Amino acid sequence: AGIDRVGASHEPRWKKSCIFPAKNTKQERVTAAGMGVCKTVTLLTAVGAAVLAMYMYSSMPPEVTEPGKAVMFKAVFIPFNLIGSTYEALGYGAKADLLRKIGVRPALLVSDSHLDITDTSFSGVRVRVYQPRAQEAAKGTKMAGLMYFHGGGWVLSSVYAYDPLVGRIAKETGAVVVSVEYRLAPKHKFPTPFQDCVTATQHFLQHAIEYGVDPTRIGVVGDSSGGNLAAAVALKLAQDKTKLPPLKLQALVNPALQAFDFQTPSYFRGYTHYVNLPPKLMIGFWIQYLNNNVSLIDKFSSNGHTAALRKSRFATYVDRHLLNDSLPKVTPEDVSIDLPDDIKDILNPYYAPLMAEDADLSGLPDTYIVVCGIDVLRDDGIMYAKRLEMAGVQVKLAHYPSGFHGIMTMNLALKHFEFEIGKQMLQGVVAFVRDHL
Repeated sequence: AGIDRVGASHEPRWKKSCIFPAKNTKQERVTAAGMGVCKTVTLLTAVGAAVLAMYMYSSMPPEVTEPGKAVMFKAVFIPFNLIGSTYEALGYGAKADLLRKIGVRPALLVSDSHLDITDTSFSGVRVRVYQPRAQEAAKGTKMAGLMYFHGGGWVLSSVYAYDPLVGRIAKETGAVVVSVEYRLAPKHKFPTPFQDCVTATQHFLQHAIEYGVDPTRIGVVGDSSGGNLAAAVALKLAQDKTKLPPLKLQALVNPALQAFDFQTPSYFRGYTHYVNLPPKLMIGFWIQYLNNNVSLIDKFSSNGHTAALRKSRFATYVDRHLLNDSLPKVTPEDVSIDLPDDIKDILNPYYAPLMAEDADLSGLPDTYIVVCGIDVLRDDGIMYAKRLEMAGVQVKLAHYPSGFHGIMTMNLALKHFEFEIGKQMLQGVVAFVRDHL
């Protein structure tokens, strides 16, 4: 066994196989290539996730009180928004159309033994009516009524998505609540969504008794773009010369109220700290509602669209002095108002309620305005509250410094996104409605 044979190799068999490996089969080469791709994808995914996590944390405002939930939401929101942008960039259609397609479906509708829920139309406008059961209401008395206008940048969402929230408001206030399915931009630009809301509200005021509602106890409520619509409807009806009863109240949650100045302190901060509404997204919503010329976003962002109006009376309606009385007031001058036709509605108070004249504000009903510290729209609400107060309107401003835009409606997407501050905000709205209707 220890004798060397002539011509025999002196190297172990295992070493031969290492030096002269057998040729790989096609299957083995494919498997090896697949493993390489998997490793690359895994690495890129890990790096991408790390970068995304760093971005989410770096832009997360430090005052958020439930940062874990906020980061979870942002982790959903950012990719969701990116998918929509990619869909649009590849020419498949508008981002808003995709987001509407994959939004909340009627399968998630609330079912409650305390409410009768009916889908109908008010003078051609689709609505959903939430009516407390007759036996639940006090006998011999008429109930209060509310019109609810949902948020979504005039572009997204529906009465279906808002079903749990509006049902809860109806139960907790004891009011008959009408949720309005106004037509959406950009297919239906201003003034169509606004007109739908006016039409539905007028119908309810005219036919309130049919729903067991006292027509003198009806108010309007809305959040975000819905807060814009509620404020615009209140302005319109306050100037209406018909014999309809006046609105009893308006409650505006995180309302979008002006498209004149996109460099307010809250917009400026939004470029570095936000949860779900960065400035250019909000400006894009305004533009889709106006004319859908999204090429104007950068010009609007820098206030280039109103540069010639900085000394006009309209500038006084959004004066920074309203936010900080240590700042000097804008002194209006006789400025020529000559805006291009496709953007002139930025001065229309039914498009942007902060553009209303002081005299027109004085006839508005009791008002409740909710603002959040982490929201590009914060200053809109504060300025409107200040101007209403100066006009003699009874107004209450509820400011939640650690809240962010849409926090009251977060649980409409997933129950896990319900925030304590959001609950407090809703309780505040409910309490105001109960006390003032």
